[in-house]
This record gives sequence, structure tokens and C-alpha cells, in this order.
Amino acid sequence: MVRDAEAAAGTFTDFLERLAARTPTPAGGSVAALCTAQAAALVAMVARFVEAPELAERADDLMTQSQQLAADDERAFGAVAAAWAIPRDDERRRTAIADALLVASEPQARVVETAVEVLVLIDQLRPAASGGLLSDLVAAGEVARAGSAIARMNVESNVGRLPDSEGRSRLLRRMGVTKVRN
Repeated sequence: MVRDAEAAAGTFTDFLERLAARTPTPAGGSVAALCTAQAAALVAMVARFVEAPELAERADDLMTQSQQLAADDERAFGAVAAAWAIPRDDERRRTAIADALLVASEPQARVVETAVEVLVLIDQLRPAASGGLLSDLVAAGEVARAGSAIARMNVESNVGRLPDSEGRSRLLRRMGVTKVRN
């Protein structure tokens, strides 16, 4: 899939400008998802060069999934911002914030899981890669790990101070969090 370089640059520039703005979204969650999307794109490219079409297709799927997770994160965190905007004297505020934070953590948990899948593909491609392709896999691995670390921290931050619930516990277990940092 070849895209117009100017259109793609405009889209990237627009995202960076929105990221830099004083608005609640996009933020770190979108960055985590897009790190994972970039890692998957690099993996897809390497897979095509080493003629591993099944791995290229899976990497393409992970790239698309990660892009969707960036949009999902932005939408979910918009709901968190709306919950925080409820007046402090409204008794529904605390529950609305907790519910929104729990929902907003799901896309981030999926980013972590997607990044792990990207890392698995990197391991599968490593034996066939050499030279520049190997350095592209290293880059993909570093970016996937960054996306995963950011997303995992977002989950911890979102639900760490929420009251215990099955949903909170399930999310933290998925992230491998046994003790929440305060």
C-alpha cells in the first residue's frame, strides 16, 4: 500500500500538533499505540524483504489493530475528561471517573498485548534477517517495548488508585502488575 508522501506527512504533522496542544487527547495512550503500530510496520517491511508473507500479513493486522487502539484510546480518554468535568458536588462524579478510567484502560491493555505479539514476530524473523533488516528489527523491538511500557504505565496509573473490583484486578493481572505503585 503506497500512500502519497505529502498526505501522510500532513496527517503525521496534524497528529503532532494535536498532541502538543493543551487538550486531554491525544496523549501518552495514543503515542503508545502508535509506537506499536510503527513497530508492526517495520516488522511487515522486513517480512516482505525476507519473503515471509504470512508474517507480513500478521504484522499488517497488528499495525491496523494498533492504529485502531490509538483511536479507541483517544475516544475512551475523552470520556475520562468528561467525567472529571462533572461538578465536584455531584455525587455521581466519583463513580463516573472510576468507570471511565477502567474503560479507558482496556485499549492500553490491548496495546501491551499487541506489542508482545509484535515482539514474537520479531523473534520469528530474526534468523532470516541480516544487515539493515536486522537493525530494522532492533528498531521495531525497541519501539514495541516503548509502546508496551507506556501502555502498561497508563493502565497502572488509570486503575491503581481505584477501589478494588474484579475489572480492576483482571486488568492489573493482564499487565503482570502484582503491586500498584502509589
